[in-house]
Amino acid sequence: MRWNARALCAVVAALVLALTAGTGSAPTGPAAAAMQAPKEQHAITWEYPPKFSNVTVNVVGDAGHNLAPYEFWRDHFPKAGITIKIIEVPFEGVYEKEKTEFVAGSGAFDVVTFYPAYIGDFASNGYLEPLDEYMKKQPDSVWNPHQEDVLPPFRELYNKWAGKTYALTIDGDAHMMIYRKDLFANPAEQAAFKARYGRALAPPQTWDDWLRVGAFFTRKKGQQLAGQTLDRDFYGSAEFAKRGFSFAWFVDRWAASGELYFDDTMKPQINTPAAVAALQNFVDSLKNAPPDVRGYGYDELRDALLNGNVAMVVQWTDVPKKGADPSQSKVVGRLGYGRVPGLVIGGKVVHRAMMPVGRVVAVAASSKNKLAAYWVAKHIAYDMSLEDVSTAFTGLDVNRGVHFKHPEAYSDFKTTAEAASYLDRVKEALADGYPEIFIPGAAQYEDALDLHVNKALAGQETPKQALDAVAKEWTAITDRLGRQKQIELWHQALNSYKIAGLVK
Repeated sequence: MRWNARALCAVVAALVLALTAGTGSAPTGPAAAAMQAPKEQHAITWEYPPKFSNVTVNVVGDAGHNLAPYEFWRDHFPKAGITIKIIEVPFEGVYEKEKTEFVAGSGAFDVVTFYPAYIGDFASNGYLEPLDEYMKKQPDSVWNPHQEDVLPPFRELYNKWAGKTYALTIDGDAHMMIYRKDLFANPAEQAAFKARYGRALAPPQTWDDWLRVGAFFTRKKGQQLAGQTLDRDFYGSAEFAKRGFSFAWFVDRWAASGELYFDDTMKPQINTPAAVAALQNFVDSLKNAPPDVRGYGYDELRDALLNGNVAMVVQWTDVPKKGADPSQSKVVGRLGYGRVPGLVIGGKVVHRAMMPVGRVVAVAASSKNKLAAYWVAKHIAYDMSLEDVSTAFTGLDVNRGVHFKHPEAYSDFKTTAEAASYLDRVKEALADGYPEIFIPGAAQYEDALDLHVNKALAGQETPKQALDAVAKEWTAITDRLGRQKQIELWHQALNSYKIAGLVK
């Protein structure tokens, strides 16, 4: 992505944990809560390695709550003879910062945290240490991360390149719809919706429904909402419309068409009529959103919902955990969650949920402490993973089978049954999953897409102009990287998508 990483990066010697999600901005609203380490579940058996000799392991990752596990388990590392130092970078600056240091050969990092769409770039250029031999070391309880337990999309796409394992998953991302179930259940709102539209009020099944329901719930200060007089404006929906990853909210709307990013010859499919219609829907949705929505990233979108300012959002699957926590949410007990809206295809609603970002940890090939770095990565990715994904104080999401087997660990929910229901909805989201671009050049392809999606949202380009420009830029990127090579890599990616069960 095209940011000046050196200007953006804040390098710190000690772990600074802000309860933000990725952007590193100052926490605001209910999400600015005091961090608490989760209770250890002891559901996974693990042991410490033979003690290292006061080794320092430098860990780099996006600033904020997803580095919290290193603080949660800070007492574990000295017992292994390891000192952890954290290097925080902004959410949007991960690729540039890590790539810059890799190319320079600085050896600044031991454990690298990155978004898995970059694995093709990083692994194919020799920046990452293959992990297969480390995973085979004995004793098993010290070294084995039990990759067989990782859900197929996160194992096949996030962790592997050219048949080797280069990374371990810590965050399995997918989108889901989250909405104010109390508003949908309100008799007065149900009657008003039926009178206006001639149909029952229900969570949106299609993206056309999303626009309709969003318009219905958008109200001005002084109007009534669920029998109460509003003391501020209220909005039907909100979006991640900020430059950086807003392209994923466009893909949510397009993916159900059944189209892929490229055809077999790497000709872009991003400007088809279905894609243009999807982007138009995204543009139209802003009419029902807060006026500053084009500045909304994860933090702002989360807070708009948890502060009670919007009726519904599409967000990552960690947000319901935060919505159940009174220290972070003003709408505890009032949220429902379900599948991302879809498209009617052949008389049936087809749902596809974008799987953007995610996080993996890997060992830098330039590390001077590879074995210690591997154990740190394995400890976070496996040993303590249930605790890390079940707490409301990270943004890390379910990525292993074991994470579904212990709803009692998700203690922010009022009851275990409520936690189990949440996990069922996460399963649905993952079953609808649609992958990012997993070939070298992914950062460039996605940045070009995001740039023009944002121009369409700003009214600087029509949806067709925006996507035609993306197709042109994607063609240039492919030619620059080597068309035949990219075709071969794309075919490999398609095969991985099929193995992971994401495409047929």
